[in-house]
Amino acid sequence: MHERDTPKKNLPFGRWPSTICAERVANGTPRIAEPSIVGDMVFWLQGLPQEKGRTTIMSQPIDGSAEPASLLPSPLNARSKVHEYGGGSYLITETDIFFVQADDQQIYRIQREPSNKTIPVAITDTPSARYADLILDPAANAIIAVCESHNAESAHPSNSLVSIDLNNGNVISIIAEGADFYASPTVSSDGQYLAWLSWNAPDMPWDTTELTVTRRSANDAFCQTFATTVEGHSGHSLFLPRFHSNGDLYFVSDVNQWWNIYVVPHAQLRKNTAISQPVTQMEAEFATPQWVFRMSTYDFLDNNTLLACASTNGEWQLMTVDISKNQWPAPRKPVANAPSSISDLFADGKGTAGFIGAAPAQAPTLYLLDDNDIPLAVTTRDSRAEESEISLPAAVEFPTSQNANAYGFYYAPRNSQYKNDDALPPLIVICHGGPTAATDTAFNAKIQYWTNRGFAVMDVNYRGSTGYGRDYRHALSGQWGVFDVDDVCAAAEYAVAQGWVDKNKLIIKGSSAGGYTVLAALAFRDTFSAGVSLYGIGDLETLAQDTHKFEAQYLEKLVGSYQHQPELYQQRSPIHAVDKISCPLLVFQGLEDKVVPPNQAEAMVDAVKNKGLYVEYVTFADEGHGFRNATNIKTMLETELAFYQKVFEL
Repeated sequence: MHERDTPKKNLPFGRWPSTICAERVANGTPRIAEPSIVGDMVFWLQGLPQEKGRTTIMSQPIDGSAEPASLLPSPLNARSKVHEYGGGSYLITETDIFFVQADDQQIYRIQREPSNKTIPVAITDTPSARYADLILDPAANAIIAVCESHNAESAHPSNSLVSIDLNNGNVISIIAEGADFYASPTVSSDGQYLAWLSWNAPDMPWDTTELTVTRRSANDAFCQTFATTVEGHSGHSLFLPRFHSNGDLYFVSDVNQWWNIYVVPHAQLRKNTAISQPVTQMEAEFATPQWVFRMSTYDFLDNNTLLACASTNGEWQLMTVDISKNQWPAPRKPVANAPSSISDLFADGKGTAGFIGAAPAQAPTLYLLDDNDIPLAVTTRDSRAEESEISLPAAVEFPTSQNANAYGFYYAPRNSQYKNDDALPPLIVICHGGPTAATDTAFNAKIQYWTNRGFAVMDVNYRGSTGYGRDYRHALSGQWGVFDVDDVCAAAEYAVAQGWVDKNKLIIKGSSAGGYTVLAALAFRDTFSAGVSLYGIGDLETLAQDTHKFEAQYLEKLVGSYQHQPELYQQRSPIHAVDKISCPLLVFQGLEDKVVPPNQAEAMVDAVKNKGLYVEYVTFADEGHGFRNATNIKTMLETELAFYQKVFEL
């Protein structure tokens, strides 16, 4: 019987029975990331929430002749902690697997020969160092990586770009140092050039970055002595340098407001000149904020073609770009049947390529392109709900303060068996983290968990989000705690004005920077009736003095100079406005969090509790910044549901 022919039972919103249980959400959709091709095999990272969030390396033949197989037996865990967010934690060669082991952050080697693969051998032995963004330097038989060196006598670690010699006792030599941060090393196909990105605080990589190229020296080493700055303009962000097989250097820049692809011909690199040409010119973003290493939005499908993806207003598009004629901007063609959310694009330069894709009714899946450039799923996920249970996102644009508009996706309650004709649903407004990040239309089981129970959800891309151009991305500069709060409140008010939701049952929820927006909205506005903060920030002064290096001066951009404007930090800190909070609060916190330490949550919970308000505080001893353990995720969802049902008497 079709869904519309099935009589639905009338039950209160928030009480609808659902097949999308917390355990299913926690275990159902393993996180996949960083796919790559070596020979006739495709590899990727896959999270194992049922194993406390351990990350393994998976492999599968490109032709699908065998099922996916895990290459790392328990307890091996491929995870870098550089910048605390990591990325670029593994490297596959024809004979070996190299990976950063989560426990000690050292690089290990496992031979790809099955009989030897369970015997990891450390190739680094520097306990004070962490590694990320591993790439191979074949000409030198070395690994090039970003190194983060921790010294107990320094407040923050130092960063450098290093070469790890695999021929000579794994000797480590420094290629580049002096900048605060390094990322995205890439070696030319002839082995003679190395390019990388760097930046200095207080800039973040989406503010101002520098692209540097160096030549291999007479002793076959890369070093700063021969380095040249190719691109690096104040106020311009660069992303993902890649060498074409002919030596041309491609990269992404937002010099013209939108992140587009550019190229510097090899002939100019030889002459130490750098006049770039625009490969694409679109009002679209061919990049994402570099919160983690090894992000990828384009690659060389073959010598004549780029495969690229770009986002506009939260929707991604996949395209091929013809670079064969050096005609700039180059002709491009959309790829048919591509999903609406795309990340981690990869190619081997010989016609094989793929990406991780998702859609409103499709969980993140690894795709390969067939001979006709049609995406075909390699991995399948049976964890998503039946389509009759899935709420599809509706893109919304709504007015907010300063005569500006903000954006988001609205999800109406949906359940094939239940309805409520007597009332309007509660609304959960979600604030993404970052705050320089974005939400899109990818299937999100945690959102469906709520909509299938009778909650409406508004997932907001407030000012400061990516995907709407540089000006929108930087609109939050100096205004964090103001414009983001204005926008989430405006989103809730817009949903009420449309007649979609109950104005007396408005919930705000967010994690990390989104958790700060939650607490700020509760302290400085009276729009919401309940709040849920996941490892959120309550005291900006404490955060300015107690966080990791990557974000140590981020607040200089988001708020202002703490040295010169400490009163502004106090004004924007919810911890100093607890007297204005008038609704229940639920707080989740990982006790291993180095980005937003637990003292932030504890101080906020104590202050709210002392005021006499209802507050719940749930901690997870084995979690850091973001929850990976399936048991903890299940507990979180069930606790949150019980909290809403109690607060709103659902």
